[in-house]
Amino acid sequence: MRDRIHAAAVIARRQIQETLLSPGLYVTLALGLLLGAFLVRGFAASIDSSGFNPQLNPLYDLIARFLGGTFGGAFVGKLFSEGPYLFALLVSFAPVFAYLAIASVFRFGLEKTAGAVELLTYGPADGTAYVLGSFLKDVALALLALLAILVFLAVSAAAGNLVLGPLFFWALPVVFLAALAVCAYGILCSIIASNASSALALFLGVLLLFLLILAGSYSIASAPVRSVSTVAATVIQWISPFFYTAMCFRGLQGGGAGALLGGLGLLLALAAALLAAGHAVISRKGVRA
Repeated sequence: MRDRIHAAAVIARRQIQETLLSPGLYVTLALGLLLGAFLVRGFAASIDSSGFNPQLNPLYDLIARFLGGTFGGAFVGKLFSEGPYLFALLVSFAPVFAYLAIASVFRFGLEKTAGAVELLTYGPADGTAYVLGSFLKDVALALLALLAILVFLAVSAAAGNLVLGPLFFWALPVVFLAALAVCAYGILCSIIASNASSALALFLGVLLLFLLILAGSYSIASAPVRSVSTVAATVIQWISPFFYTAMCFRGLQGGGAGALLGGLGLLLALAAALLAAGHAVISRKGVRA
């Protein structure tokens, strides 16, 4: 076990170094920070004597119309109850996390097809060590990106004489653990699929299904649509990281510590279960494409 952990750490360190030497992480992080800056500035321009008025800014008017038409006005009010920073956190993290998750899935499938993973298993590592190394790389880089976003938004808040509310700080561990669960799904898809393209298609299809189920459970829809969504969500929600993420945010907005802590624990348990499933599959199936 100690040798496997050591091999996973070495693989993770090497993959982190390779990722940091490529421009993709920096480009997507810069894009996320730029989007966050636009959201903060746009929110400041949407304040009048009565408070937050999205009609004063074209960007927030579009955002409020879209979110309000899909999820209702109460959802928009809760989302911006502490200012723009919770929404800016989610939007800023989205591009860099999408890059990390997609690149990780594609790389795993590509190296498996090329025989690089099989080559490692004849040396000091096995398939599980490679899986853990890939996961640890995603953990480290996601944490690094969140820290960079936190510093950026904190500086922008100080410059605008604003504060980051408690909802924002509690959202950080929620977003981080949700990212870990999604990364674990990416690893499992890479193990199951035969090549990089099929792994990426499977991963994106699974995430799209989870997002549709989540959107259907929140959206303002007709009764037949909601009933179908409810039946599907009842079956699928227990393996969806977005369901537990929504549970955490409901606990945050409603002041329910039990729902928040339960959602965080379930996100961590889901990531662990997916990694355990990946270990079982790769031990049985092997690392050949």
